Amino acid sequence: MREKLQGQVVIHLVVSTSGDVLSAEPVSGNPIFTQAAVAAMKQWKFQPYIKNGHPVQIGYKMPYDFAMADRVVDNPTAVANPALTNGKPTSSTPNGPPGPAPVQINGGVAQGLLLHQVAPVYPDIARQRMVQGTVVLKAIIGKDGRIKDLKPVSGPKDLYDSAIGAVQQWRYRPYTLNGEPVEVDTTINVNYKLTN
Repeated sequence: MREKLQGQVVIHLVVSTSGDVLSAEPVSGNPIFTQAAVAAMKQWKFQPYIKNGHPVQIGYKMPYDFAMADRVVDNPTAVANPALTNGKPTSSTPNGPPGPAPVQINGGVAQGLLLHQVAPVYPDIARQRMVQGTVVLKAIIGKDGRIKDLKPVSGPKDLYDSAIGAVQQWRYRPYTLNGEPVEVDTTINVNYKLTN
């Protein structure tokens, strides 16, 4: 919190037949967050997963978000945020085998699907250096509305981590094509502007 960091980690959980967490191992995300996520998840208790009428042990990749409460907005399309424009997808949550290529949509369409937004924190070092501008992120949004992949395309490098850490936690209403949810490929612009 002192460093104003935000982001998402993915933890691989193994859950026993009784619903206890047997192991929690980091898969991806900022190492600063993984220890806290693992410690929390090891205390979780699940209802047993039932297969063919019997409880079975399962493995699952669980995303875990770290965001400052005052930076989270649900149903953000109705909220004007001076730090953001055009917002959209981000993240690196692994999701099974490759399927069909994502459908390309523009940032405006993706913005209309946005349900949950975490605003970035302007990094102190960037403020001190008077760095401002727009970070453009290329994003893949999964069928479930979560960010599957997020990569910076352009913008001030000092702002990349801040933009990615916020955007990878955004959630969308699934985009449908012919009545079925599909993965989408879009861009997200995150604007940083110094004010007096």
